[in-house]
Amino acid sequence: MPDNIIDRLTETFRRFPGIGPRQARRFVYHLLRDERGTIDRLVSDLRKLHVAVTQCDQCFRFYSSGRSTSSKICDLCVDPGRDQTSIMIIEKDADLEAVRQSGTYQGQFFVFGGLVPILEKDSHSKIRLRELTTIITKRLAENKPDKLKEVIVALAVNPEGDHTIEFLKQTLGEFVKQGLKLSVLGRGLSTGTELEYSDADTIKNALENRS
Repeated sequence: MPDNIIDRLTETFRRFPGIGPRQARRFVYHLLRDERGTIDRLVSDLRKLHVAVTQCDQCFRFYSSGRSTSSKICDLCVDPGRDQTSIMIIEKDADLEAVRQSGTYQGQFFVFGGLVPILEKDSHSKIRLRELTTIITKRLAENKPDKLKEVIVALAVNPEGDHTIEFLKQTLGEFVKQGLKLSVLGRGLSTGTELEYSDADTIKNALENRS
């Protein structure tokens, strides 16, 4: 680790997804030029991050809860206005936010936690397969009109995303035999596209053309 504090902070920012060395250093110089209050607020918020933000026990998204309750179920999962008959499997929280902002999907979500590596053998340690199958099993057993009917796989259009889709088709095959519909986003998404960076129209077209 560098001794120079500017270099240390640059290295820290470089660890953020999609941030290169030049952009990381620009962040540091921006903080140096900005008001002292900006740094104070940033430090304060970072200290509170793990206290104020928790992970939903049902969909596994991170959320900030203003409710004083022992329940760890997020506002999306308890929202009675959302469609309970579908669950969208997405890779990470940023993808979930991209879909929400598109305004094209009103069902439930499940953050899978990653993609299934093509070459690695211990792929289960990188994903939430057990949690997913537990939720699907529970929802299919419900005896009510809005029971689960469809699982939508919404992953990046790249080799690992395609590999994960095939993995899910095989793994969830028993549920399909029970009548569950398993669909995949249409190719409105260009090859190599991360869902996180897709615009609202692209997500809408991919969702409408799912198969």
